Amino acid sequence: MNFTIAIDLGGTFIKIGLLQNGELIERREVPAQSASGLKNQLPALESEINQLLLAKQVKKEDVLGIGFSFAGLVDSVANRILSTNQKYDDGPETDLVGWARETWNWPLFALNDARMALLGEWQHGAGKGCTDLVMITLGTGIGSAVLVGGELLIGKHFQAGNLGGHAVVNHKGTVCTCGNVGCVEAEASTWRLPSLLKEHPEFNDSEIKKEEVLDFRALFNHAGNNDKVAIEVLEHCLSAWAAGIINMIHAFDPEVIVLSGGIMKSSAVILPSLQEKVNRLA
Repeated sequence: MNFTIAIDLGGTFIKIGLLQNGELIERREVPAQSASGLKNQLPALESEINQLLLAKQVKKEDVLGIGFSFAGLVDSVANRILSTNQKYDDGPETDLVGWARETWNWPLFALNDARMALLGEWQHGAGKGCTDLVMITLGTGIGSAVLVGGELLIGKHFQAGNLGGHAVVNHKGTVCTCGNVGCVEAEASTWRLPSLLKEHPEFNDSEIKKEEVLDFRALFNHAGNNDKVAIEVLEHCLSAWAAGIINMIHAFDPEVIVLSGGIMKSSAVILPSLQEKVNRLA
């Protein structure tokens, strides 16, 4: 039997999976400490992986290797992180290949998280059977990946199709953490949402002000209760996401757009609105 380890290193959570012959048989999820760096997370990852193996009585010699998904630009030839965006800033200096080899004597293969998600959906999920596909991940940040003619776009500097979250949708907008102005991510992502709400002139009169955490769960909840501030901020986010999606449609002409990420837990509200905007504007 062949076993593999999958790690998705997100900005909010780290997900670890054990696969047997390509099927997920066990998974763990731990809070991410992205501000403290990647090297500081490695002992916790090592512990979780060893516990997975122990729980399923898998010998390390039976594991083929690690697939490592990272929320930043990744050199998928050298399997190293090239660039981060205020998450795991020591990533480019962290030798993940060496860590896996020295700890378990396994190879490690690294890829940008949106590209990894696209490959999964293309082979097993919402994009199965497609040759032209765009993946957009809505979460702490906003990522993207593109498949054209059955080939994953990579590019000279490993960023082709990857920066959909940094497409400009408001050239007079907010300065993004990447240094650009008015990116989709700077207009409507999880990290941007608290300041987006607080900048609303009627925020102090809104029920959402009472929330300890100003996240999308709270936003959708209060919008559903007809809170004016929540409704208007949600509409702003939906418009920003739609503009980013339309940019990707015009650039890459896909068969299907696949949306994923934590924000999509509210897909019942998001999808009809985005579908209407895309139908009308693309």
